Amino acid sequence: MHLTRRYFLQSTGALSAYLGVAPMGLLDPTAMASTSLRQVSKGKTLVVIFLRGGADGLNLVIPHGDPSYAGLRRNTLIAPPSAGGGGNHTIDLDGYFGLHPRMQPLMDHFNSGVAVAAQAVGYDKNTRSHFEEQDVWETGIIGNTVNSDGWLNRHLATSEGHGPIRAVSIGNNLPRILRGDVPTYAVRGIEDLAVPDVKGVDPDAVIAALEHAYCTPRPGQADDARDLLNQSGAITLEGMKQMSGIINQPYEPSATYPNTDLSRKLMQVARLIKSDVGLEVAEVDYGGWDTHQNQGGANGAFANLAGALAGAMDAFVRDLGDRLDDVVVVTLTDFGRTARENGTNGTDHGWANCMFLLGGPVAKANKAAADRGEQRKVVADWPGLAPDQLHQQRDLLHTTDFRDVLAELVQVHLGNPNLKTVLPQHEFKSVGLIA
Repeated sequence: MHLTRRYFLQSTGALSAYLGVAPMGLLDPTAMASTSLRQVSKGKTLVVIFLRGGADGLNLVIPHGDPSYAGLRRNTLIAPPSAGGGGNHTIDLDGYFGLHPRMQPLMDHFNSGVAVAAQAVGYDKNTRSHFEEQDVWETGIIGNTVNSDGWLNRHLATSEGHGPIRAVSIGNNLPRILRGDVPTYAVRGIEDLAVPDVKGVDPDAVIAALEHAYCTPRPGQADDARDLLNQSGAITLEGMKQMSGIINQPYEPSATYPNTDLSRKLMQVARLIKSDVGLEVAEVDYGGWDTHQNQGGANGAFANLAGALAGAMDAFVRDLGDRLDDVVVVTLTDFGRTARENGTNGTDHGWANCMFLLGGPVAKANKAAADRGEQRKVVADWPGLAPDQLHQQRDLLHTTDFRDVLAELVQVHLGNPNLKTVLPQHEFKSVGLIA
C-alpha cells in the first residue's frame, strides 16, 4: 500500500497531534541566537501541576495561628488542629500553618523533608482575570503576554537536553507554558508518543512515510527553515521509535494510584521518567478550582479537589522511589482567593497564594536548613490577615515573587543559567526552596 502524507495524517493524526500545536511553521532560526546554549543537568526532571481556576491557598496551607483567619470564614472555615488530631481539623505543620484535612497523604513527605509549602506567593500587578493571570504564570511575562511564549519553552530554547523527548504535557492540548519555538509534545498518554499502528501497514513503512513527510526538504523552502524543520522531524521520529519499544513492556508502578484523572496523568509521567528518554519537563492540568459557590470546608467540592491532589502527588512520589532524588514537583495556579468568604459560601478571585514543592532537591534544602537549626515545612514572610494587612483590605498580600521560585527551578534544579532570557524583566531574589 502506498502511504501518502495525507493518508497518514488522516489515519493517525500522529505527528500533527504532537507538533502541530507547537508553531513549527513559525520557527525562527535566529531566535535565541545571542544566548549561550549549555547542556542542562543530566537526569533532572521538573513536573508542573497547574491548578486551573485559582485555588484557595488559605484553605490548602491554612494559617490557623493567624488570629484573623477564623473571623473571615464561617462556612469555609477549617477548624484549628485538635488535641486528638484527625477528623475535620487542620493538620498542623509547624504550630502556625497546617494542611487541609484531606491532604493527609502528604504528611509523610512533609515530615521527611521531601515536601515544602511556600505561602504568600504572587506578584504586584495581579488583575484577578483567569485568562490574564494564567498567561502571566505560564509565560513569566508581566504585561504583554500575547506575543510571549511559555517560560518552560524558553528554557528548552536556551539549553540542550539529553534525549529525544525533553518536554511533554499529558492532556488534550498543549498549554501556554510549553508553547514557543521549540517543538514539544501534548499527548493523552505515552502510547501516543510511539510510532502509530496503522492497520494493515508494516511499521517500517509508517516510519518511512513519516520521514518522507517531515524530514524531506520541500520545494521553495528556505535553507534555514528547511534545516530546522528537518531537524525537528528527525528528533521527533527518534523519540517515537524509542517509545515504541518502551510501551510494549508492561508497567507496574511501585505505588497504588487513586482512581482519578490526575493520578493517571502523573503515572504516565512517572513511567516516562523511569524510561530514560531524557524527559526534562512535564506538565499536567488539574482544573475545577474556581470555587465561587458552595466551596465547602473540611468536606465538599474543594475538599474533594484537595484530596485528589494530595493522593495523586503522594502516589507519584512513592512510585518514583530513588528517582525522586532528581525530580521536583511544583504546583502553580492562577491566583489566590479572597480572604473573606462571599455571600454564596465560596471565595472570589484574589491575590497571593501558596505553592507546593516536593522532591529530592527540596529534601536537600530542608536538610541544610535543619543543619542551621531551622525546622521548616512552610516558607513564608507572612503578611497577616488583619484588615490593615490585607491587599486592598480583601486579599492576602504577596511577599514572595513567583518568578523567584521559578528561577530556582530553572537554574538550581534544571541547571540552566540563562535566567534573563527565560524569565526577563525581573531582578531575582533567593528563596531557598530547593538545593
